[in-house]
Amino acid sequence: MPSSPHFVAKMLAVAMSKSTQFSALTNLANLTEEDLKYRYEHKIGNHTVSKIRQRAYVLNALNDNPADVAAKEILFKMLHCSASRPCKKPYCPMCRFNRQEEFSNEMLAAFSHLPASQLRFLTILHHIEYNAAAIVHDTIKDLNKKIRNLLNEFESDQNYKIQLLGAFEIEVFPAGAVLSDRKLLSLTPLNLQPTNNSPFFLLHFHAVVNLGSCPDTKLLSAFKSKGQYPNKYQVLLQPLYSTKTVSDNLSTLAKYMLKFRLQYSKPTSAVGQNQLFARTCYASLYSSPIAKSIVMLAQRCNNFNGLTFSRM
Repeated sequence: MPSSPHFVAKMLAVAMSKSTQFSALTNLANLTEEDLKYRYEHKIGNHTVSKIRQRAYVLNALNDNPADVAAKEILFKMLHCSASRPCKKPYCPMCRFNRQEEFSNEMLAAFSHLPASQLRFLTILHHIEYNAAAIVHDTIKDLNKKIRNLLNEFESDQNYKIQLLGAFEIEVFPAGAVLSDRKLLSLTPLNLQPTNNSPFFLLHFHAVVNLGSCPDTKLLSAFKSKGQYPNKYQVLLQPLYSTKTVSDNLSTLAKYMLKFRLQYSKPTSAVGQNQLFARTCYASLYSSPIAKSIVMLAQRCNNFNGLTFSRM
């Protein structure tokens, strides 16, 4: 049925209005205080001041080049994000908080009825890139497929059923980062170049694993013995934190996986023998170009949808 002239005129007016807004935005030399105001501070959980400050930092980073249309599109959507029309960008405080809550609920629905002895926290270090633009959606798809194929083969051989809920993450290390001996051991086989003083991007994966009846040693051995992840410290399979309930563990881990930090991490100390919740200091923000590159990377990888993982 043809659209009415009134409807068409209305849609054209909306399109022209958005086009005008976007055109004006792309010509901004600097974002104003009014642009950076945030009216959803009551919908982003705790640490609101820090989250709002980081949002402003991202917006300014995206606004560094008037000719960068892809960055301006993300900037435009984040500026006009609302409860009724969310931008669904990981570095938008409200959208990230909402997705963390959803993912936490998914995790609880899947695993909260299980004993802690049956659950593990999986970390896989994939590889290092010195150029963020080299990490694209196909990179994540290939790694996704690699994990699934390994588990399919393992289940076929061993008659186990393994379930995973997780996410891919990219951590940035600053130029000239001072690394511990363990970091050097774990990252050198993954393309770490000790003489390269540039920032680098570590692509890795976290998941909560339901082992079912499978011993964790068997699953860990499968990841290593099949030649996929043979390096020391490349795969960690850790028990949940012993002093927390299963539900608290799951909720914390789900939100941790979707943290999308903008700060360099600096380990300070561990809690007892359990490295799962090691204390880490996040003191310094990524430089503005790095912040922009990590936002663009998430966009290339299809944001939340592309970076989360489910095998149930």
